[in-house]
Amino acid sequence: MRMIFICISIMMIFISCGSLVTQSPQKDYDLIYKNLTNAESIENPVQKNKLLNKAYTLLMQRHSELVKQKRSDATVAALLAYYYYLKGSYQDALAQLELAQSLPSGDNVLMQIMQARILLATKGKAGAVSALNDVKSLENSDNPMAFITIGDAYFLKGDYDKARDNYTNALLINKELQVVAANRLEVISRIKTLSINIAKVSDFILEPAMTREKLAYVLYEVFGVHNKISTSKPLDVNFIDIEKSQYKDAIIALRGKGLFSYIQGNTFEPFMVVSRGEMAKIVEDFLVLARNNDGLRSKFTNESPPFFNDIKNDNVYYNALRLAVDLDIMSVSLSQDAYPDESITGLQAIMIIQKLVK
Repeated sequence: MRMIFICISIMMIFISCGSLVTQSPQKDYDLIYKNLTNAESIENPVQKNKLLNKAYTLLMQRHSELVKQKRSDATVAALLAYYYYLKGSYQDALAQLELAQSLPSGDNVLMQIMQARILLATKGKAGAVSALNDVKSLENSDNPMAFITIGDAYFLKGDYDKARDNYTNALLINKELQVVAANRLEVISRIKTLSINIAKVSDFILEPAMTREKLAYVLYEVFGVHNKISTSKPLDVNFIDIEKSQYKDAIIALRGKGLFSYIQGNTFEPFMVVSRGEMAKIVEDFLVLARNNDGLRSKFTNESPPFFNDIKNDNVYYNALRLAVDLDIMSVSLSQDAYPDESITGLQAIMIIQKLVK
């Protein structure tokens, strides 16, 4: 009798453990989603990458388990689509989304939202109507990402009132992505202060991170900085990776004036995310050329003690950042940190350039 009791107890333990195993994937998915939404809310590149890497590790662990079981999971694919979206790898994000849609239960809310977000990221204003159709059923949900996506679509259409309403809804839900919603509302509040045609930058202003090629477009096509340079110092344009860039002409024209002087070698890396340090280098390039004053490149190199708390004056970006802050073109944190590696958002890039060319 005792032996039977022991056997039954062992079986109950196995059943209990089995229940835990079946419950654990959802807990993992919730944790992965939390890491990804937190990553989207953070501008600091080091902290953002830590969260993204943590989410990716968990996703790969779950993927390995599914491979052993010869199974696939739509939720894993949808979360991977979100991961690649945040990394700016939209083709990879789309591939994962299509995989998720082909699997059983491939109709969850995250997939609906990601389909719209990828469409907005790749098509801009041209994809706004289709994106709204993708998330129409979520207009009365309590999902912050859904409201942000709907707001982005209306923003790109130029309907700033509806965009503001949706961003506000995302903020009032008091869940994830509040920082993202607040940043979107700031964009709308700043629009009236811009002296440019907003339609020309609507596809860029919401960018969480500006790339080199898009920055070149804004500098050249929107602000016409090449026309504000008094003394050109042409540089070689032997980049082997810009041939297929839709902004190739802008890159060549600006390089021909002497901008992007800090980029060495034969690659421009058009999709590289622009950091605060690099943005400051653009500011420095422009000021040197517009004022015909090479001395500006070393104005603060011997400053002692250093003005910033997080970098010393031998840092490659120190002088450029110090120059930009000194002229009130870029800002410094309350703790007097420069954050040279922090990525520049679309709005930040546009605001900086506007101050620069005044």
